Amino acid sequence: MKINWGKLILGAIGTLFTLYSLLIFSLDLVGVSTDARLTSYRQEYGERNETIPNQYTYLFGYEFEIDGKNYSGNGQRVAGPVHLKLSGNETIRIKYLPCCPFLNQAVENEGFDWAAVIFLVFGLGFLTLAFKKSKI
Repeated sequence: MKINWGKLILGAIGTLFTLYSLLIFSLDLVGVSTDARLTSYRQEYGERNETIPNQYTYLFGYEFEIDGKNYSGNGQRVAGPVHLKLSGNETIRIKYLPCCPFLNQAVENEGFDWAAVIFLVFGLGFLTLAFKKSKI
């Protein structure tokens, strides 16, 4: 039996994209919103090479407590040149799944996350290519 590595890789990529989009959808639908304490906040590299000047990428880490257990997460955001110096009291809004709080995400705005739709389309597209019968 010959293994078609191209289809196997496309199937794996499609599965990962699809699972990630389902995680984002579940955080949007049943995720519980809470405040988390920022533990780190730093600027990555220099100014972004985009049409809007003075935009920088910032990486941040956070932790929160649920039922006496500490959980943590990290994320990134694009913002202006004002750099935040942590004093230990800064918080951000996050969402986590009640069944498994280690699956969490920082939330900038509470609206629907359209990135999940894009990831789902890519995932299903890769899966379609992986399972499509070749005419060779």
